Amino acid sequence: MARSSLRAVVFLAACGAVRAGCADYPTTDGSKFVQTEFDYLVIGAGTAGTALSARLAEDGTSTVGLIEAGLLHLNDEIIDVPANSGVGNATYDWNFVSTPQEHANGRSLGLPRGKVVGGSSAINGMAWGRASAAEYDAWAEFAQDPSYGWAGFLPYLRKVENLNHTLSNPYPGISAEEAAHAAETEKRVCGFSGPITASYNAHYFDTVPTYVEALNNQGIPTNAEPLSGNATGVFNTLASLDRTAGVRSYGATAYYCANSDKPNFHLLVGAQATKVLFTNSSAGLVATGVEFASGGQRFVAKARKEVILSAGTVQTPQLLELSGIGNQTILSAHNITTLVDLPQVGENFQEHLYVLIQWQLKDGVETFDILRNNKTVAAEQAAQYAKNHTGLLADTNNAVAFIPVQSFVNDTRLQTLLDTFDADAAADGVSDFEKAQFKVQREWIADGNVAAVELIQWSKGLLNLENGASYVVVLGGILHPLSRGSSHISSSDPLAAPTIDPKFLSRDFDTQVLLDVLKFLQKIGKTAPFSDLVAAQTNPDPNAQSDEELLAYVRAGAAGGDHLIGTAAQAPREQGGVVDAELKVYGTTNLRVADASILPIQLAAHTQATIYALGEKAADLIKGVKAASRGHH
Repeated sequence: MARSSLRAVVFLAACGAVRAGCADYPTTDGSKFVQTEFDYLVIGAGTAGTALSARLAEDGTSTVGLIEAGLLHLNDEIIDVPANSGVGNATYDWNFVSTPQEHANGRSLGLPRGKVVGGSSAINGMAWGRASAAEYDAWAEFAQDPSYGWAGFLPYLRKVENLNHTLSNPYPGISAEEAAHAAETEKRVCGFSGPITASYNAHYFDTVPTYVEALNNQGIPTNAEPLSGNATGVFNTLASLDRTAGVRSYGATAYYCANSDKPNFHLLVGAQATKVLFTNSSAGLVATGVEFASGGQRFVAKARKEVILSAGTVQTPQLLELSGIGNQTILSAHNITTLVDLPQVGENFQEHLYVLIQWQLKDGVETFDILRNNKTVAAEQAAQYAKNHTGLLADTNNAVAFIPVQSFVNDTRLQTLLDTFDADAAADGVSDFEKAQFKVQREWIADGNVAAVELIQWSKGLLNLENGASYVVVLGGILHPLSRGSSHISSSDPLAAPTIDPKFLSRDFDTQVLLDVLKFLQKIGKTAPFSDLVAAQTNPDPNAQSDEELLAYVRAGAAGGDHLIGTAAQAPREQGGVVDAELKVYGTTNLRVADASILPIQLAAHTQATIYALGEKAADLIKGVKAASRGHH
């Protein structure tokens, strides 16, 4: 839930140790690591990679090696304390940056990715949720496998999570009958014994219920059960936060440390994979091992059965290209021998894109800004957290709304947007794979049954803050943009950052939707009861309200949502896919991908829960296990 250039983080020291521990700690010794011959080698100890590798190792019968470029940071307040963030800090973040974006005023935008055991689950905003059922069903259509659809994937979504109900949902707009129905639904669709703890907040500023009521008054209902397959409406998002301990719940502690005592599970940190090695067979390339850099040296680790890439949307295609799998033209330009010509590797890059509105509030309205404005309160909150891991440092922003276009435009404007969509979809250079995606996306927009836009409320200010003042920011983002970008190697040097071009706002439809979102956000600030708290709108300028001025604001300020997907898409090879229904890379017999890069089409959700579940599913695929129907044991 962090945003590239829309970030302001409260860094407050937390004195109390969380006391998380691992039964065994990873090695940094590459020469020691390669002495083991592994059954499975997993590249990337991120959200999917920690889940996948832990499950492969859990029964003790397979030797599993996990290679991670970052380090294990246990009892680290930057990761553990919810008020803090490692985004932009090179200790925790790869700090990738896009190419200058032609349609976003030539800006180069930050694209945070976690460089740490746990990956981006260690630095994200902790929002815990799912997409709507129709979106998983669309994924299954591209995968040509119903097990990726809602019914098939739900057991894995349940298996991941431990829904902690020590705190209840106080949001307005939920009747007693709806609350009772939600409680029953949860038993069927949620998990209560998985590795990742998800919980509600302990504290809500007045800015939250008044904002929710304002959305209700604009016709956006409160959704009491957003994990049920209908993820539309405004709702209280769960956070991947262990409320009992007051710390982030993430891949390193929940998956790796929980299984680190197993002698068959080996984690190497501080080591960057540089190439997958193959031999030829009549059935295709056979992955035999992985070359990696560690301590200034190169090593090769061997895999008897499979190699699985879980390096993420940026680095999985990079590794494929470095290994000779990708677009032959790109590989040849960097003097890399093409082993499998797969032109879609690194293409189909999709990302949510957000604009923001900020209001200054009336005197006396409290938000997280009190930690910036009042040193006494900040010290008291730090002491409270140190004592028992409660208080504002353990709380998060929580009000999200996932809405269709129909929630904020009239029928005439909707038709104009659909016409713009059709023109973009018919433009020169649109691939057959994109056309197939656009067909699905258009149906979602026209029917209004899947969210097109997300609104995220932050009870704190971000831009040009005055001392003593409190603010609210709302981020409004397009969830199924038409813009498609790419991520490709920039050289044959495996340690060089790839070239990432999201092509933000390159389709008129995306820009026009964000224009309408911005207009709607301004309307919310004038809607009771939230409007009763607002002193003034600070951004965008209330006196610069023509479409041209608002579009200029969009191009000058829009930023990504850190939900990158798509660059090794799961789809038929002839359609433009990179991996098949079993996550195997086309042209290989035993190289799989399990991370967000395989999603063929963007989801209207914060992606972490889905990617953990993908790691769980990939492990079952590899082991030949079918999903349990109850799915949360």
